[in-house]
Amino acid sequence: MVESKLVTQIKALEVQLAILKAQVKRLNLSTSAKSFADLYGILAGKVSSSEEEIDAVRYGFKWEGIDEKCNMVKKFIFN
Repeated sequence: MVESKLVTQIKALEVQLAILKAQVKRLNLSTSAKSFADLYGILAGKVSSSEEEIDAVRYGFKWEGIDEKCNMVKKFIFN
């Protein structure tokens, strides 16, 4: 009884292994990742945010219950 359970588990693991191997093969055939050199300049002329604007959003404060004042401050800073 125990032996048959073990054989069944081994066969199930072999099937899972075969499925995983097939998935790895499929992933290896997909397109390769782009290098940083390929990505250089891809957004040239499309980004209209300055470094100061990005930093203002990145290091901004989250106000609880004062969303309107935050929006007014953002409009003042960015306009």
